[in-house]
Amino acid sequence: MEGSKRHTPQKSKPKISQKPQPAKGSEGRASTRTKSPKAASSLFERTDAYLDKHMNIVLWGTLLITLVFGLLLFDIRFSLAGDDSAYLVRAADFLAHFTYPGFSGPLYPLVLSPFVAIFGIQAIPLKSLSLVFILGFIFFTWKAFKGRISSLLLTALLILVSINSFILYYASQTYSEAFFMLIQALTLYVFFTLFIAQEQEKSFRQLVKQHMILALCVLALSITRTVGLSVVIVISAYFLLRGQWKNLLFFIISFSVVFASFQAGKFILWGNSEIHFTGQFENFLAKNYYDTGGGKEDLRGFVNRVIENSNFYFSDSVYSITGIREAKETNETYPILALLTWLLLIISAIFSFRKNKYLFFTSLYAIIFIFVTFLLTQTIWRQSRLIIPYFPLILLMVLSLFFSLLSYGRLRKFQFLFPVLVVLLFSFEFKTTAGEVSKARQIEGKYYGLTPDWENYCRISEWASDNLPRNAFVACRKPSVSFIYGKGRRFFGITRINTRPGDSLMQASAQEKLKYYYILTSSINNHSVSNTLSIVLKSSLAAYGMINESNMLSNPFYVMKLPEGIKTRAIEELKKYRIQGTGDVDTLKSWLPDHNSIISFVYPDSLLNYLKRAGVTHVITANLRADAAENNGITASTVERFMALIRFKYPDIMTKIIQVGTDDNEPAVLYRINYDKAVSLIPQ
Repeated sequence: MEGSKRHTPQKSKPKISQKPQPAKGSEGRASTRTKSPKAASSLFERTDAYLDKHMNIVLWGTLLITLVFGLLLFDIRFSLAGDDSAYLVRAADFLAHFTYPGFSGPLYPLVLSPFVAIFGIQAIPLKSLSLVFILGFIFFTWKAFKGRISSLLLTALLILVSINSFILYYASQTYSEAFFMLIQALTLYVFFTLFIAQEQEKSFRQLVKQHMILALCVLALSITRTVGLSVVIVISAYFLLRGQWKNLLFFIISFSVVFASFQAGKFILWGNSEIHFTGQFENFLAKNYYDTGGGKEDLRGFVNRVIENSNFYFSDSVYSITGIREAKETNETYPILALLTWLLLIISAIFSFRKNKYLFFTSLYAIIFIFVTFLLTQTIWRQSRLIIPYFPLILLMVLSLFFSLLSYGRLRKFQFLFPVLVVLLFSFEFKTTAGEVSKARQIEGKYYGLTPDWENYCRISEWASDNLPRNAFVACRKPSVSFIYGKGRRFFGITRINTRPGDSLMQASAQEKLKYYYILTSSINNHSVSNTLSIVLKSSLAAYGMINESNMLSNPFYVMKLPEGIKTRAIEELKKYRIQGTGDVDTLKSWLPDHNSIISFVYPDSLLNYLKRAGVTHVITANLRADAAENNGITASTVERFMALIRFKYPDIMTKIIQVGTDDNEPAVLYRINYDKAVSLIPQ
């Protein structure tokens, strides 16, 4: 048993001791079996001796529990987050147009595609796949650790995972979490079986075969989720720490061959030579994922990311998933709790380094994956699902540390505390799960439980699908959600306002290569001017000057390209109305709250051209809440701001078609875009 020292009780006469020998197939597990029944003297040893004979029952029991609670918690509705529906969109595109399902991970949409072909966009059959994936995860976790760690430890882990409502939530969603957890467990099983349990000298042929199998698992992880590529670091680090240079060399070569073959196949079939995660990776490195014009994150920024994400995911999410803390949007974070969690994981890894290679590799895997996740994840996201695939590993590491400590010397008499801890955790989780089961049983219909903002949004998506001509193309904030409620009709997503770095324009303006006039927003907004001046300013508007304040874009000034013939007269009239403007860049910067602000620009004509090139004919605006639990007037207003920036320059660019929901009840509105109202200013 890992971390335990089994012994035969001392007698008055000296006796030759037996050297502990691990059971067959149990390398790294410090367990000794003797023929004498008295040898199993500790609680852990007696429990293990019993469970070792009944591990098949443990497997089938936990699979049954997972299935039962998975069905009780099954949600027949698609999530409104959009990410899960996006996988279905990519699967449908692959089927309809043979489009390569790139971006966040191509493997999962490829796996979904035959089921989409059979069932269409039907919630129950597609979501049932995730339940199958979770059951597969339980099975391969059992296969990976059976006989390699204490049976008591493995049983505790499987029971706690099988009733966890947070994990089982993903057993009825089309997120990639369940599929990723299955591939993760399969990879651990392959690595344990081929490279830890079999460390003897192997032939060249055996090495090639085993490393190619491992490389395929690594490829599967890396093309399921971007962070999956971290497994290359994990495996390389393990081989380095163990001094297995031949394995390290074979792994690097085999993965390079498999990855290059995958890239070549992708190029042959789709003409796509890009590595799937490169575009997304660029956004991860940006200070603001949704505004890459704000520049790249620096070292201090990445350190702050790791700290802030640790505070949230380790002091809030992990303890909410266990049921120790109540899962709330407003949970406080406790840095000391986050630090304690990191220390527990690191100490567990140190303990397992010499005692159990399987647990050590698991610790290495969890720590590196979690660190990379915290490094790349924008702090504004705060989505507990990002930690879900690693939660079972975190739980295993903490339990194994506690288990190891109670296997030493005088602490052995306190081994009863381990089952007490497991029972406590089970009770916390069961209480949470029971509450979620009660909620899940009340679900009726696809609109059940939706707040008015989301119901109006989903209903107008359905209306657009049913009533607009087939050649109409509708832009919206959540195209994957509209795709689901629009019965498989494609929508165009406006997910960000494209900005451009302001350095080159400001520099050119300062050197008078470009002659722009800058007007402070605060001095002209809500200011009455003549109709003639208003027309001149709108037609001369070249860009909006933007600065980033607390991850939000604000518009402190306008950039005007006034025609030379009326420039002098227009500036004089601006001064008459006491509107602050200047043609000098340094003066403009002195007016800004922070003189060193990083300035970016948004060009209204570029925004309109972006929609026109995409073939967008209509747009949905909505009042989607920023805080899902409260209608406080603060909305996720990307589409509304995007269109407002165009509409400010071209007031007649949109015509209202239909509104769903009353004005005082978070309505959604469908507009037609009138490109002819700006045709003279849009390049053809």
